[in-house]
Amino acid sequence: MRRRALPVALAVAAGAALAAAPAGSGATRTLTLEGWHDRALAFSGRTLVWTEAATVRVDPRRIRGAPPGAQRFDYYRADVSRARLDRASRRFAGPAETPVSVRTSIARMGSGTLAPTGDGGFVAVPSSSRLPPPTIWCCDDEGIEAVIDSDGRPGAPRTVAATWTGSAVRFVQLDAAGGQVVRLGDPGGGAVPPPAAAEPGAPDLVAVAGGGLRAWADPAQPARLLVARDGSGSPPAAIALPGPALRVWAAPGLVAVLSRAGARLAVTRIDAGAGPPSARRVWSGAALPAVAVGGGTLAIADGRRVLASRLGRAGARRVTTARRRVDAIGADGARLAWVERGRRKGLRVGVLRLARLG
Repeated sequence: MRRRALPVALAVAAGAALAAAPAGSGATRTLTLEGWHDRALAFSGRTLVWTEAATVRVDPRRIRGAPPGAQRFDYYRADVSRARLDRASRRFAGPAETPVSVRTSIARMGSGTLAPTGDGGFVAVPSSSRLPPPTIWCCDDEGIEAVIDSDGRPGAPRTVAATWTGSAVRFVQLDAAGGQVVRLGDPGGGAVPPPAAAEPGAPDLVAVAGGGLRAWADPAQPARLLVARDGSGSPPAAIALPGPALRVWAAPGLVAVLSRAGARLAVTRIDAGAGPPSARRVWSGAALPAVAVGGGTLAIADGRRVLASRLGRAGARRVTTARRRVDAIGADGARLAWVERGRRKGLRVGVLRLARLG
């Protein structure tokens, strides 16, 4: 399987390791990442995966051999890295590698969507307000990724959510009119679009997960969430939210929504298993939290507080208090991971930590 070509302005390539473990060959409790960047985390089997989006500033005056008069410039990157975990998922079993790197000079990117495949692989879709992002699956037995979809033409459909079905990438795009189009892409072949869904959508307000789960908020009615099982023949269930939705996440059987509730923010948990979806507010606060879902667990990072909500429990309970602000979090059942801010020799770093719920 070969890597598919991308538009000239957007490139996907193999990358070098980003994270560094302390010197030595043993397992480590933390990994140190460069900078305080936008990140998303996910567990994929015995592997932790993360996307990191950042702006890179290049000053030719500091590069030996640069031509006279060369000007400083910026480019934008979204890298996906991963590190193996020990059997208990309490330590990192080795250094990180970066199998996928996306580069562009057009517009800034965000961490976007990161969906695990369960075997150490992932589906990644960087976000951008100006650039239709590529939909990337990683990786085959030779470590090569497949670009499931990439279209840089003006007005091209924009991927806003993606998941792995076990054999294909299922992803949602928004057409030029803002309507959702649900597509399937085989890493060994092309992406085949089924008939377009009639529902309107918006970036950050659509999420998909395994089992055909799709959740979205209509931009015209943002205080209502719709939850559907595509292919079931049943109409979507409507869930009232505390206020307008700002972001939606989904994992098999679970949806989380961040919404504005008056002058505060709220996170609503929607359990969407075999029965009718049930919703309850599990968190409220004044500052924007980091949120993740996986394995029936909804994890929230509120400043330095790390919280988790599990099936059948009333709200989100505090798991620990980090040393510094937590910028990103990941969850899978009893497993948690987060990135907290740190400093090393005066430089900003992210400290990647692991924990297990009792």
